[in-house]
Amino acid sequence: MNAVNALNALNDLNNVNGISFQTTYTQPKSNPASATSKSAFEGFFDAAVKLLDETNRLQIADERMALDYAAGKIDDELAVVLAQQKAYSSLNFTVQVTNKIIEAYREIMRISM
Repeated sequence: MNAVNALNALNDLNNVNGISFQTTYTQPKSNPASATSKSAFEGFFDAAVKLLDETNRLQIADERMALDYAAGKIDDELAVVLAQQKAYSSLNFTVQVTNKIIEAYREIMRISM
């Protein structure tokens, strides 16, 4: 799996479980080897950071709502359950993306030069 395929795979996963991130790939004008890997890596890294930030935000919101419900500050059970499901789905998605990244890394390491 090359960098372009990895970015395309991330774009295909866009807006899954309410998580939105965009990656773009532009063809470099000079020094294709270093510029391509740098822009591809930056896009991939930015997407990964956004995914982790969104997952963390949903986990914190879930925990806050559960504590507020337990303390009697809110009565809306549906909102608590929805927050829990969003957090669970986001975490599950993040784990799946992480596993695919690890799988791609292992495949790249098996390539002989």
